[in-house]
Amino acid sequence: MSGRIADELAIRTLQQAYFHSVDAKDWGLFASLLTEQAMFDFSAAVDPTLAPVRGRQTIVDFVRKSMSAITSAHHGFLRKLEFSGKGAARALWAMEDRLWHGEPGSLTKYMHGHGHYHIGYSLVGSEWKICDWILTRVHVELFD
Repeated sequence: MSGRIADELAIRTLQQAYFHSVDAKDWGLFASLLTEQAMFDFSAAVDPTLAPVRGRQTIVDFVRKSMSAITSAHHGFLRKLEFSGKGAARALWAMEDRLWHGEPGSLTKYMHGHGHYHIGYSLVGSEWKICDWILTRVHVELFD
């Protein structure tokens, strides 16, 4: 398979691997999905004063630390995918996540979020990679 359909399938598979890597805390897989110069901006979802996180290893370290005491379940639904040139694409993913603090069997807090991933992808060699993403939230429920 080649062309746009193959590229779309590869991007969908890449995004599924992203959700899985975060939930499974598979930081090697997570790192392999990002370009070297990737950028993650979560300020709209968490705190508008926070600066974007830049660089693959910095992002991996940041997400690993942020998720160290969290058990998560992420779901993503592709809303829009546009190819903006050879080897470049942008997508809008509706997302839902559930985050529990603590370890399985002794979870203490819970967050159920709804929002969007605005993601840029680059073709690196023959593989699609995440080059930038912005996380926004439209609703968050917090529970104890």
